[in-house]
Amino acid sequence: MRLASSQRIAITGLGMVSALGVGARPGFARLCAGESGLRPLTLFDSSALQGHLAAEVRDLPSMPADFDRTDFLAWLAAREALSEAKWAPSAPGLGLALGGTTAGMFETENELEGAGASAALGRARRLLTHPLSSVERRLSATLGPFACAVSVCSACSSGAAAIVLGAHWLASGKAQAVLAGGADGLCRMTFAGFSALGLVDPEPCRPFDVRRRGLTLGEGAGFLLLELESSARERAAPVLGWLSGWALGAEAHHVTQPEASGTRAARLMLEAIERAGLGIDDIDYVNAHGTGTPANDAMEAAALSRVFGVRGDGVRISSSKAQLGHTLGAAGAIEAVITSLSLEAGAAPPSLGLEQPEVSALRYVGSRAEACPLRAALSNSFGFGGLDAVLLFEAPSAARRRLPAARQGSLVVSSAALVGPRLAVGRACLDELTGVPTAPPLAPDPFESLDAGRSRRFDRATGLATQAAEAALVAARLPAAEVGLVLGSAYGAVERSLRFLDRLIQRGLRAALPAEFPHLVASAAAGNLSLYLGVTGPALAVSASGLSAEASLATAAALVELGLCGSALAGAIEAHDSVVQSLAPAFLSAEAAPRSEGGGFIVVERDAVAAARGLRPLARIVAVEEHRSGLRPQSLALGPPLDESRALLVLAQGADAILARLGASPWTRVRRQRVLEHRGYFEAVGLHAIALGALLVAEGVPDLLVLTAEADVLFAVRLSAIESP
Repeated sequence: MRLASSQRIAITGLGMVSALGVGARPGFARLCAGESGLRPLTLFDSSALQGHLAAEVRDLPSMPADFDRTDFLAWLAAREALSEAKWAPSAPGLGLALGGTTAGMFETENELEGAGASAALGRARRLLTHPLSSVERRLSATLGPFACAVSVCSACSSGAAAIVLGAHWLASGKAQAVLAGGADGLCRMTFAGFSALGLVDPEPCRPFDVRRRGLTLGEGAGFLLLELESSARERAAPVLGWLSGWALGAEAHHVTQPEASGTRAARLMLEAIERAGLGIDDIDYVNAHGTGTPANDAMEAAALSRVFGVRGDGVRISSSKAQLGHTLGAAGAIEAVITSLSLEAGAAPPSLGLEQPEVSALRYVGSRAEACPLRAALSNSFGFGGLDAVLLFEAPSAARRRLPAARQGSLVVSSAALVGPRLAVGRACLDELTGVPTAPPLAPDPFESLDAGRSRRFDRATGLATQAAEAALVAARLPAAEVGLVLGSAYGAVERSLRFLDRLIQRGLRAALPAEFPHLVASAAAGNLSLYLGVTGPALAVSASGLSAEASLATAAALVELGLCGSALAGAIEAHDSVVQSLAPAFLSAEAAPRSEGGGFIVVERDAVAAARGLRPLARIVAVEEHRSGLRPQSLALGPPLDESRALLVLAQGADAILARLGASPWTRVRRQRVLEHRGYFEAVGLHAIALGALLVAEGVPDLLVLTAEADVLFAVRLSAIESP
């Protein structure tokens, strides 16, 4: 697996929905005119809370009856980006990378409020619309089909992280164009949760002002249509700007508070600039994260001072959150749209409410936009748990230049640790997956082996994930620092979230527990793992329903191939959840029974990184492919097996459908190994299949294919033996 292209990435379409209206350019014009979208909240009753202001999207067009609010915000912005780029939704080769945190939570809350939590448990369709991947499924159904798609969460940097993954898909040839962005709608959970943490300002927020008291929440969506320069030129599509640099990383500091010195944030800004082949003197504008919370703004100001130093008074800085609110998982994408439009227009948007800057050495834009030539700009996004992202954009007129060379080398699987009836590491996993099939019991209590103080807020899924991730690192002899981490989950903490919501419904929004709320965000488990293990590389959560483990591997491979980290933990966990368990029959096929729990982690890294530690990996990753809208056996995982007599096919869920549709493919003639017989069904079972494949290759199988299918999506992972030195 290697990057196929080092071309520039062009922006050919933009879409945005915000409290300033539907449409990217009208919204940007109102932003630069100094208009504010902050108004008293009308979506639900917030009278019990101190703050009642929100950047709510009003005057929306009529919404289809089967859409959730976040679905509709995303659909409007995505459709606009496609339209401006003149990219037909049905054209082949389009990918969708989507960031977010709330999905259909607002509608779930309405259902619970109307019927009560216990009465609503039977309404499976509505109760499971708040998982992260639900918006992706809606866009796939209405704007697709897409060649590849993923839902990603890194808290408030989710939209920016999705854009980075879109860049990888283009560079690797996985997609010809990518619709990348984020969407989040307002809901009671986030409004009450941030209020309970004391982070909401009852007045309009004042980013970077000495009188700031907190944030103002908002909602919206933003999308960019990205494609390689050659594609844009061939289509004669106007280039609106360039995505030239990016960086992702974790602070591994605290679940809600940023690392005060700004060291990690500053390093990420420098990495994005370096990746673009630029210097700090080339940056003219920074669209800051600037939430208005005392700690976050102080950290970001410190980071900006570290990066730009004496040049700080020459780089314009502004935050749009005093006009658009903090749109959470959509913020990084909306602000990417704003940054792109700023470069195109030659105008730095204002910072409303900023009258007395705490750091006077920095050049903040005041209450009026500043017209000025802008060559390159940064867009900062810093999320809960210290999950940070920085994007670098250039103006449409930017000249071509030689970009830094991508790191080359094969990707390998270096270790595996699985959670099932017990924690198994390395060779012991084979005994668990190839022995006599038995009814799988629940996994042992993970907290017996974890530090009680550091894991006391963890739920069962996070505990199991931490146990497996730590074991995988130890088996790979890999220090946690600089390692990336991707955790897949189909639904997230459904039972825990519903307990939190039921408390709000029964006792009112003021009853939100401040210590509980941060652990309900879709990226909470990934953030908690990064904190517990000390992981400072990129840390993300991904969701793709029953293919979340495969999406985790693909995303971890992307992080390594982009050079964002040399090694990454790729994993997925599904713990026993009584709500999901009670609703499972409505979603699972007969093949899936009995339902179980489990998951695990593998270490994915460049072969040179493993070799530097003197480690012989388990297997080489030949390909990770995603096929949608039907199987395409003729292109499956780079062709037929090298030797049918020695190859092996490992099947996870959807095995019968896979075999029925592979037809005459030579892979149907090789030996087969099924995983569900030993594990039962849980949405992370694909991780067990991938780990089994890597371990069997290490045991002597030279060529192996892992296949997992769900609905119209097939994932294929091809592994081969490590060549002797």
